Amino acid sequence: MAKTNNPIVVSGQAHAIVDPLTGSTNANTAQILNVTGQGEVTVPTTLTEVQLGVQVQGKTATEVQQQTAQRSTAVVDVLQKLGAQELQTTSIQLNPVYNDTQTLTGFTGLNTLQFELPTARAGAAIDTAIQAGANLIQNISFTASDQALQQARLQVLSEAVKDAQAQAQAVFSTLNLTPGKIIDININSADNPSPSPLVFNATQNAARIATTPIIGSPQTIEGSVSLDIGYSPNSAATLASATHNLTGASKPAFAIVDPLTGSTNANTAQILNVTGQGEVTVPTTLTEVQLGIQVNGKTATEVQEKTAQRSTAVVDVLQKLGAQELQTTSIQLNPVYNDSQILTGFTELNTLQFELPTARAGAAIDTAIQAGANLIQNISFTASDQALQQARLQVLSEAVIDAQTQAQTVFSTLKLTPGKIIDIDINSADNSSPSPLVFNVADKAFATGTRTPLIGGTQTIEGSVSLDIAYSPNSAGTLDLAVNGLQRSA
Repeated sequence: MAKTNNPIVVSGQAHAIVDPLTGSTNANTAQILNVTGQGEVTVPTTLTEVQLGVQVQGKTATEVQQQTAQRSTAVVDVLQKLGAQELQTTSIQLNPVYNDTQTLTGFTGLNTLQFELPTARAGAAIDTAIQAGANLIQNISFTASDQALQQARLQVLSEAVKDAQAQAQAVFSTLNLTPGKIIDININSADNPSPSPLVFNATQNAARIATTPIIGSPQTIEGSVSLDIGYSPNSAATLASATHNLTGASKPAFAIVDPLTGSTNANTAQILNVTGQGEVTVPTTLTEVQLGIQVNGKTATEVQEKTAQRSTAVVDVLQKLGAQELQTTSIQLNPVYNDSQILTGFTELNTLQFELPTARAGAAIDTAIQAGANLIQNISFTASDQALQQARLQVLSEAVIDAQTQAQTVFSTLKLTPGKIIDIDINSADNSSPSPLVFNVADKAFATGTRTPLIGGTQTIEGSVSLDIAYSPNSAGTLDLAVNGLQRSA
């Protein structure tokens, strides 16, 4: 619950609120709504950070060290010529290798380099570095520029304030209350999660491969702002005008006194705390899909070339179909061993993710599979941002009505008469997403040309609002005549 600097004490009889700093009576400033608004901005990433490794095995430490140094030098040279930024050595390792009987059989050296390039050039740079001698890709991650991230952070704060205003307006409107000044503001910063990095391995033989397509995933910036907003049924201010009081607004301290005796009594406070729940189900209209291109072969070069070609073809058709949020989510290239731990080949998996209106998603999946995709890793449904925002505001109104109904039942049963709504808290809840569809398809699954039917589910939005309501068994009136209008006017 949002609190003023001094505790609010409500007597069982009619009362007035006195500001101890001025001595004046003000019945409109001791009531506060606490609300937290959320902001989220998605920023396109433009830079790719890559960690490449040069791994060598040999009989002696000298042999391994020399080969690792030569190949690392060649990789550094090509990366410098390609204009790689932030180029640096991140690790150098030289370790002995032992067999099952703990007999020394040789040595392994690993040098790791890290660099950054615009995403549009990163795929070709990786291919060139592998041709020069790199044979291990340890990490790929995407980021937006510092300037774009800073602009997004400021935009997030603005969105969070607007969200808090919209939530407060929904509650005030339902309770027939008029907001006053904004008493307190808290900016709650949140960490900016980076997109999931791509982690995969490549072997030394991965030369002369087709250019690897890499599409950077977006970066999401989040934040929240909490507002304590005073309110009164008599105030002339509106929520929109209250935002103009953001600067210079102080948080006063209050005491509540009985006007019949002039004394303050902290032992006569009578308050009902009630929490109302709201829930709204929204039809989903968008489908998010993760498709995979999986290739098996005898050599790493063969597998890498086929995967790159098929991945490029799938990207092309998805772009032509207008796929939104198209991005690379993983690239994996791994050796395959038999039961005797003998190398038999290689397997590579490239995963792409995109979003489309549900009505078009099934046909897009079919077309992508015809182009070369052969694995569907995940399908999930979501409503549009606009529909979700409208549902969140509707949830708050339903939660207030639920709290009113509960309070009416309790007060009526106990023959109590409510007074003012002393405090309002909006409690946000997670929005449960529909269960994703998880399934696989083989290359021949769409040979008949049958279209994939997709029917989106629903998304449930939940929330709650807590009210602190003063009451007295002696004051005149009924719940319908509560000072702050618990019942909405007809």
